[in-house]
Amino acid sequence: MAPRRNLASVPDTQRERPPDLRDAVRGAVDAMDWLTPTDYALRALALRMAEQIEEAVDRADELRALQREFAGDESATKRLKALEAQCDMTKAVGWLGPQLQGVLRDLGGTPKGRAELNPDKPVGSRLAALRDAAKDR
Repeated sequence: MAPRRNLASVPDTQRERPPDLRDAVRGAVDAMDWLTPTDYALRALALRMAEQIEEAVDRADELRALQREFAGDESATKRLKALEAQCDMTKAVGWLGPQLQGVLRDLGGTPKGRAELNPDKPVGSRLAALRDAAKDR
């Protein structure tokens, strides 16, 4: 028979919250000095998406605090369950995160996006170059 082991519980430590995405995206788009007025709608979209992601994080934090506060109160628990359905942070970030990345890429906010903005060094495959050459004939 194997010796019995006493397992200690993992301490409940709070992780440091990462930087606010609203500030990071605002800083990034403000540094994009190549943007023109025709890009302002995408800029606003990027800022709005970052806002929605951070709001999902804030709602999830508030939900956890309320769950601790109202533990054992049946009517409050039902209301919290309804709120919980609206606070799926993973879904919000999972849905909006890739979309935000695409918006920032379209604004030239990624290395690939910036490379595509450079007309002296076009980005594309060899097949695309051959097709372009064939069109010029």
